[in-house]
Amino acid sequence: MDKGWMAVWPVAAFFLGGLATQLTGWINYRRQRADKAADDASAIEQRREEFELAHLVEFNGLLRQNLACLYELSTAVERYRRAESRDDLTAEHGIALRAAGDALESAEASVNAQLGFILDDAVRGLAQEAAAEMDSTSAYILDGDNVTFDEVRAKTDAAYRALSERVRVLYAGRPVAA
Repeated sequence: MDKGWMAVWPVAAFFLGGLATQLTGWINYRRQRADKAADDASAIEQRREEFELAHLVEFNGLLRQNLACLYELSTAVERYRRAESRDDLTAEHGIALRAAGDALESAEASVNAQLGFILDDAVRGLAQEAAAEMDSTSAYILDGDNVTFDEVRAKTDAAYRALSERVRVLYAGRPVAA
């Protein structure tokens, strides 16, 4: 019986070795799949953050441009009305007014086109409020109403703060609060 076991051990060792190799291969495969899934998720998150960062910074600039165009429209309307009241209205006043109106219209279109690319709902909401306030203020300016810009400044400042905070959160790599 001792010789029988001696013949079985090499065969058993061969099968156990094959089984161990298969088990090790399966474990390595599972670990590699998990690592690849984690790498893929990390790459997707990184692309999302890069997209969001680029659009937040771009939108901040567009919002500032929109506000500058709004101030320019206000100045052009004021000059036009003053010249009109003094009866020394020239073609240049009309050209300046049209140019300011066209620039504001272009800036508003750029802001509105980028609003949807702000991924954070709270930031997008504040940005929409600022854009809407600028739009309604431009209508008041063109209607000849006295405009103080207090509400525009308050809403744009809130939007700027939210945009800046979101950029800081993304750059710092802190988890986003839900």
